[in-house]
Amino acid sequence: MMLPRNRNSYSKMFKTLTLSVVLATPLLGAEIVLGPIADGTIADGGILGPFDGTPDGADWYFNESSYEGAITLARSPAPGIEHRVIFEFDLSAVEFDLPVSARLSFSMRGAPRFPAPSAKVVVVSYEADLLEDPSDFTISPDAIVSVHEILPFQVKTTFVVDVGDLLNDTLSRGVPAIGFRFQIDPGTPDESSQAFMDILETEPETKPKLTISDVLPGDIDGDRDIDTNDYVLFPFCLDGVGTPVSLQCRIFDLDGDLDVDLTDFGIFTRLQALYASH
Repeated sequence: MMLPRNRNSYSKMFKTLTLSVVLATPLLGAEIVLGPIADGTIADGGILGPFDGTPDGADWYFNESSYEGAITLARSPAPGIEHRVIFEFDLSAVEFDLPVSARLSFSMRGAPRFPAPSAKVVVVSYEADLLEDPSDFTISPDAIVSVHEILPFQVKTTFVVDVGDLLNDTLSRGVPAIGFRFQIDPGTPDESSQAFMDILETEPETKPKLTISDVLPGDIDGDRDIDTNDYVLFPFCLDGVGTPVSLQCRIFDLDGDLDVDLTDFGIFTRLQALYASH
C-alpha cells in the first residue's frame, strides 16, 4: 500500500480510518420519518369576517383535497386578511427512549411579483389535537421554532430545523401530537407579505417532514452521553460553514444547517457540560 506524501493526506486518511472504526456500531440508530396526519390553512379577515385571530366556521380549511400553502399577511385594504398554514403530526408511533434527535424539513419559495417586500415567515409550535382548536391560532414567544426571510422570486428553498428539544419536551409529557404553524411575523411593518409552500394533498412528498432518531445529537460513539470520547472526534468533522456534512458526521450538525462549523462546536460544548453536571 502506498502511503500519502503530505500531512493533509495523512490527516484525511486518519479521519477516514477513525470514523470508520467508530461507525462499526450503528451510529445513526433507528429513524422514523413522519408526514403530517392533518394540515390546513387558516384564513382570517377580509370577506370572511373581522380580523380577530380566532377560529370560526368560515375561515378554516382543514385536510382539503387540494391546497397550495399560501402564507400571506395583508393590512391594505382594510380590514386585511391573513393566511396561516398548519401541519399536525401524530407522535403515537414514536417509541424511542428519550432523549431523541428530531428535525423538521420543509420548502418555501418567494412571491412571484414585483415590487414586493420580503416575507419574514415565523414557524410556531403548538400542542395539536389533530382537530380545529383555538390554540392553533395563538402565538407566544417561547413557541417560535425558527424565523426565515423569504425574498420575492426566491426559488424553492429547503430548510432543516432542529426540533429535538421541543420533541423531547412534548414526548416526556406524554403529549401524542404536535403542530407547526407557518405565518408572517405579526410584527412586520410591511403592508403586504407573501410566501408559498406549494403543498398538494395528493402529493405527500410536498409536505413538511418530521424526522426522529433515537440517537443523541453529539453522541458519535453511541453510548448515550456526550463526553471526552465524542470531543476528540469532533475536529475530524469540523469542515466549516457551507461544506455539506457527510453521513458519518451528521450527528455533529447540531444546528441543523447541513454543515459542521464553530456554531455546532459551541452547542456541543454546552451539551458536554450539561451531561458532565448530571
